[in-house]
Amino acid sequence: QESLLKVMSKYLKTKYKEVYFTPDYIIAVGDIPIAVIAHLDTVFASPPENIFYDRVKNVMWSPEGMGADDRAGVYAIIQLIKQGLRPTVIFTTDEERGALGAEKLIKDYPEAITELKYIIQLDRRGSNDCVFYDCENPDFEEYIETFDFVTTFGTFSDISVICPAWGVAGVNLSIGYVDEHTYSELLYVGNMLATISKVERMLRSVDKAEKFEYIPASYTK
Repeated sequence: QESLLKVMSKYLKTKYKEVYFTPDYIIAVGDIPIAVIAHLDTVFASPPENIFYDRVKNVMWSPEGMGADDRAGVYAIIQLIKQGLRPTVIFTTDEERGALGAEKLIKDYPEAITELKYIIQLDRRGSNDCVFYDCENPDFEEYIETFDFVTTFGTFSDISVICPAWGVAGVNLSIGYVDEHTYSELLYVGNMLATISKVERMLRSVDKAEKFEYIPASYTK
C-alpha cells in the first residue's frame, strides 16, 4: 500500500487542484458533493505476480491472492475520474487492520473537509449489495436502492468510522469480488463494471439528491 499511496497521490494531483497527502490517507477535494472511498491495503503481504482472466466467465483470480478487496474499489474510482467526474476522493490505509487510516483522517479532520451530500465506499463483496452499518436513515436507504442495489448487513468498514464523525450518511457498495481474504478470491469483472456504471449515474444525478445525514441506529436487547 505504501507504493500505491504514492502513485495515487501523484495521479490525483494531475486531476485535482486540492489534494491532501499523508502516510495514512489521501483526500482529493472535488466539485461533486459526494465522496467516494476505497482502501489501499489488502490482507496479502505482496501484490500478485500472476493474474488470470477467464474470458468466458469474465472472472479474474490469482494463486498469490487477487487482492480485489479493495483494489477493485481503487480501480473503480480511477475509471470514474477518467470519465471526467470529480467527486471528492478518499483513499485510506490499513482498513484491514481496523480502519487505522480512517481513524487518523477523522482525527485530522473532525468535520468533513468539504460539503457532502453523502459518502460511497466501494469495498463490498458480491454484485448488488448496499450496506449502511450503523447508519439508520430510511430516506437514504430508499434512495440508494433506486440504483438497483439491495440492502444487506455488514460488520465494519472505513465509513463505520468516517460517517459518524462527519455526520454524513454513507453506503458501502458491491464491487464484484467474492471469497475475499483467501487465495480463492475471485473478481467478477461484469459485476464490478455494473457498479461503476451505477455510481456514475449517482454522481451525474447529484442535483436530484438531498443531503443525507448520519442517523445512528437504535438497538434493543
